[in-house]
Amino acid sequence: MLRWIRAGYGQGEGDGFKPFLYVRDVPSEGTSSMVRSRITGRTHHYLSSGEFSVHLLAEYSRTIVDIREQYALLPWEETQEIAAKLGIKHPVIPFTKTPSVLTTDLLLSFKEPDGVRLVAVSFKLEKDLTPRTLEKLLLERAYWNRRGITWQLVTDKNLPTIRAGNLRFFENAIRNQDALRSGVDPEAFSRRFEQVWTPDRPFIDILSGASNAFNVDSNVGHGLLGAAVWQRKSRLNIDDTPIAHKSYVTLTK
Repeated sequence: MLRWIRAGYGQGEGDGFKPFLYVRDVPSEGTSSMVRSRITGRTHHYLSSGEFSVHLLAEYSRTIVDIREQYALLPWEETQEIAAKLGIKHPVIPFTKTPSVLTTDLLLSFKEPDGVRLVAVSFKLEKDLTPRTLEKLLLERAYWNRRGITWQLVTDKNLPTIRAGNLRFFENAIRNQDALRSGVDPEAFSRRFEQVWTPDRPFIDILSGASNAFNVDSNVGHGLLGAAVWQRKSRLNIDDTPIAHKSYVTLTK
């Protein structure tokens, strides 16, 4: 544990940040994710699908300039002190009596006119909010309160699930190398998609029509449309209806 702290894990910022926990470190039952960020330029490690959803929403934000996941709450001794004052048992490394290093799921940096504002975010499923989990969250909140930093608890009940799911639908598509090499402007492709769109046609049919207009296959078209969505150059509605290949989609005005 001390070796990880000395090596700078869970500390730093930007592309120099190293999460305290990596996907390989924690069993996740298939819910872990690794994704390369357009904001930081590095690969991020998320231990649950909920954390990954928060990341996608942060990536889509116009004002977030840094995302740090599995952020270590240091110095190590401080969270132990907070726990003692609150009368809460500090978490320990399993099968030992050694206090563990607490982490926050994501630390987000918002660019504002007067500087950068930090917001710490923890994600939990509502069903997992047991009394013991709430105690650990209280420790985390107290740590950030000492620093005057906003701490937020995000759950599956208050997460913008539809937007997060639709951003995930286009996450891999925008790294489609054939789409990047196609020479087709993503915004132009999206405009054609909108021209082809009718409310009674499933997404895949509209995508095929737009792709045929540019003489590219639907896989390339998916990448081009995804790029337009992430660049906010598409009228495809990502907030009200889950998007799937066979689903019906809507456009924003």
